[in-house]
This record gives sequence, structure tokens and C-alpha cells, in this order.
Amino acid sequence: MNQTSSLRHTDVIITVASWEERFLMGTKRLIDTVRPSRLLMFYYKEYAEWSKDYREQLASFCNDANVTLKPPVPLSFGSPLDSWKALVEYSKKSIVSKEPITLDITTMPREAMWTICYVLGQMQAPLQYVYHKPQRNGYGDWLSRDPGQPRILYRLAGIQHLGRETALVVQTGYDVERVKQLVRYYEPEKVLLGLQTGDQFDNVRQNREKYKSAFNTHRNVEILDVDGYELDGIQDAFVKSTEPLLEHHNVILSSLGPKIGGLALFRVKQRLPDVALSYAPSNEFNQVYSSGIGDCIHGVLANDAET
Repeated sequence: MNQTSSLRHTDVIITVASWEERFLMGTKRLIDTVRPSRLLMFYYKEYAEWSKDYREQLASFCNDANVTLKPPVPLSFGSPLDSWKALVEYSKKSIVSKEPITLDITTMPREAMWTICYVLGQMQAPLQYVYHKPQRNGYGDWLSRDPGQPRILYRLAGIQHLGRETALVVQTGYDVERVKQLVRYYEPEKVLLGLQTGDQFDNVRQNREKYKSAFNTHRNVEILDVDGYELDGIQDAFVKSTEPLLEHHNVILSSLGPKIGGLALFRVKQRLPDVALSYAPSNEFNQVYSSGIGDCIHGVLANDAET
């Protein structure tokens, strides 16, 4: 769905601040449409200077719109445990159980997204997700580089059986080096790569062809075609491909493609509790890889607590 007019009213919006134009433009558009009473905002210390101007502009906009902006909460890519605690504690303190939420995942790192979804699932909060596409991006240059050490998320580690080989399942994005880092780190016996369909943002040349070239000599690599902007479709495709692996492998899921696909993998985790979710960090991002704001994709996420 691309029309914000069909978004339902919720009292709370949760977002992570960014230096991208679509962060500020999208949040303003959301506030005008959803008419919340409160906005919960996180930001990352490593890019605090980059996001500072938009955070300040958004604070002024919230004041004029009579929306309560809770004090923004700092997180850090370099301190995952402290960030996890901040996300969990602040969310539980600021949200009433079963309170409807609008989750803006547009500029939300997947580690934060998955943790927030886990918390809201425990609280059985009805969840509406929103993703604003960029109007233009610079993927022809570079998106991110200098990949860091992958990590399994707290409370989303699944079950790892001694003696089993690892299967790595990745929804890929434009950064091939981050996927290579995942493969080097986990040394999987089997790799399943979900490649985005279509040629939006030069996808065929910058994504599909690069992965097929990078992994054409690797054994036990399987390609899965997915539409990373279609939540139910990507969830069903990954469940169907991942579930058989669980009989003989420890399965690790990771997401580097469109954020809608990241939400889909969280739902795969809900369907298949034994799998683990892994975040693949990057130590450097391109400050100008996107500009403007495009279509809005949104829907409702069934977010029941995990058993």
C-alpha cells in the first residue's frame, strides 16, 4: 500500500533518527496523517552529528503539532548490550501494554527493529509498520563499507545444536562485502541468498549480478528470488526454504535488503523459533546514498509474543 491516507490512528510513533531526508520528511508526513500524542525517538551516538539538525527540526515540528516528543534515547553500534537494555527498558517504560503503535522502520537499523518488535510482541502491542522509500539513491557509488563482526541478537538466538553444521540464510542488499563477512564469520556449510527481484535502483547490475559473480565458485550456495517490499511473500518464501534446513542444521538468518524484508525475517523467526537472527554491522555509511522521499509502504504486523 502506497497511500498514507489509509494509515490508522495510533497514539505512539516509534522511530530511529537519521541524517537522510526521508527521516524528517517521512516522520512529518506520519504525524500529519496518524495524529499521535507521543513520539518515541532513538538515535545512534556514532552518527549523532549527522542526525542532529533533523532531530532538532523534528522537535520543533512536534512542538507546533502538539505532539509530546519523549527525550531521544542514545544507542551505540559499539555497545550492543547497553543498546539492547536501553531499547527494552525505555520501550517498556513508555508504552502501555496492548497500546497500538506505528513503527517507522524507514531508517531503523535491523538490530533496533528486531529488538523493538520483540519487546512489543511481549507486550502484545498491535503494530502498524511504515517504510518510506527514497526518491533517489546513490547505490551506484557505495552504500556502506568496512563490515564489522556479525552478532546474534539477545533473546533471538534460537536453539543451536552441538555437532550440527551451520546454514546461513540472508536477505541480501547492495553491500556484497557485508554478506561475505557473514560467510567468513559463521563458516556455513550451506548458504541461501535471497536476491531482490526487479530492476528498481539498478538492482540487476548492482545487486543480482554482483552476488552471482561473487558466489559462483562457492559450494552449496542456493539463490532464492524474493520481492523484499512484499511482507507476506518474502516471509512465506523464507519459511518454505528455511524450515527443511532445521532438520540437520543450525540456521542463522540475516537481513541486508529492504527493511520490509527485515520485518519479514522477524516473522520467520516467530514461525520458526529455533532459528537465530544475526545483525551484520558496518563501520561506515555513505552520508549521501539517498535523497528525497518516495512511496510509503505500510501494513499491519501480527506481533504476538513468542512462546
